[in-house]
Amino acid sequence: MVPGFVRRARYCHLCGRRLGSRAWVHAPDEDSLAQALILCRNCHQRAPRCDVCGMPMGANAVLLPDGRRICPACARTAVTDPRAAQDLFARTAAFVSGQLGLSLRVGTDFTLVDAQHLRRLVAESPTRPVEDPDRVVGLFLRKGRRRLMAILSGLPQALFIQTVAHEWAHAWHGENCPLLEDPMMREGFAEWVAYRTLLALGAARQAARMLNRDGLYGEGLRRVLRLEEQYGIRGVLHLCMRGALGEGAGKQVGK
Repeated sequence: MVPGFVRRARYCHLCGRRLGSRAWVHAPDEDSLAQALILCRNCHQRAPRCDVCGMPMGANAVLLPDGRRICPACARTAVTDPRAAQDLFARTAAFVSGQLGLSLRVGTDFTLVDAQHLRRLVAESPTRPVEDPDRVVGLFLRKGRRRLMAILSGLPQALFIQTVAHEWAHAWHGENCPLLEDPMMREGFAEWVAYRTLLALGAARQAARMLNRDGLYGEGLRRVLRLEEQYGIRGVLHLCMRGALGEGAGKQVGK
């Protein structure tokens, strides 16, 4: 069924040209259809895309200092100020540590970085990311005794929180879960921590988007959520520390 607002659209939301017999709808997810862009064929095919969410953009794109362009929706809550980023990092870390029980024995420094700086850190990291390096938005690094969490500048606030929580989870299981080697479950656990954090801090829509992801991250998250349904949060942490997330995980609970 075609939504009513699409049937009523007469002009392209980006270029203003009158729409022909066909129009293309772009929305971040099904819950955001009311804010969708209705585009002509030309804008659908050729308009530049937001470097954060991938939505098509027009002349109202926002230019970041490192050359990336983001859409107005992402720009509304984009975290670009280092002081504000430090405060939001501290708030997220306090929740993950206090409410989920993922305190770090060795703390971590935090820095807000541009795209070029993050690419250099990814190249220097002894652990290669499981996704395309150009799509990495956050990284936890161990360099000798130093611990560093680097988050990409310009992320919307909800994605910033998600990324900090995800990377904090990697820092925690680096200290506590040396036997957790399965990439899907390592990433699934980190996504689970991010998912729980988003829900608790009021970013339910961003959390819902995580459930719809494909591949390693989405499937890993769904597997850990199924374990949480069976054994609760403490059970998931126990399984993680025993390196027992995955098939047959329930046999390890309570041992």
